[in-house]
Amino acid sequence: MTMSEWIVVPCLLRLRAEFNELAPRRRKGAEGTIGDENHDSTSDHTPDEDSKFLRHRDADDVNEVHALDVDSELRLPAVSMETVVQFLLGRCRSGAERRLRYIIFNERIWEASNDWKRADYDGDDPHTNHAHFSASYKTELEASTASWHLEDIPVALTDDDKKWLSAEIAKQVRGCVNDIWEHNIGRATGGADLSAQGALITANVRAGTLANRQVPDLADGMGRVASSVAQMKAALAAVPQ
Repeated sequence: MTMSEWIVVPCLLRLRAEFNELAPRRRKGAEGTIGDENHDSTSDHTPDEDSKFLRHRDADDVNEVHALDVDSELRLPAVSMETVVQFLLGRCRSGAERRLRYIIFNERIWEASNDWKRADYDGDDPHTNHAHFSASYKTELEASTASWHLEDIPVALTDDDKKWLSAEIAKQVRGCVNDIWEHNIGRATGGADLSAQGALITANVRAGTLANRQVPDLADGMGRVASSVAQMKAALAAVPQ
């Protein structure tokens, strides 16, 4: 069959982009859109205007591919293709996502026409090394580039992620401490120019002579550092390990 120029429906391009963002080092050996010689003209991998079986399924005359295969090897420490498939199925079942017609993965198929219930898939390709996503032929759905929300899937931190976060926390703490040392608490309290660092030195040299009005200002600055550190620790602890 001779094929003319074609495009992939925008909604699936957005899905592929989100896979790239979720798993930038994922394997792509089994990825594809346009069908090869093993796909017949009823397959969603066939450009619809090139197929007498598909060309009347949508209202436009744009030659579109309505299928996306994504390699199952995501190379993430705690997220598998099964995780992503089940996440998308949850959105489809709830009605939050309407752009898919069916998903095939690991000898199973879930179809919108079957209320997204799981069924065995016995096609020639068991789809064990990739997941297949078929999109709707409705114009407003196939054209939608709204988020698929793959960013909502919890991803465990890698060692590099942990190093980066630790460095960011250290940088933020250093910045807060520097701000406090350089803070002119004398000017802030209506007195002579006096940095926090200078006030601390003065307090050590002239024990007990630091003005009472300056102590709360310095303590407040230190409190802000402690609060910032606590917030960053809490954010780090909330990330799945």
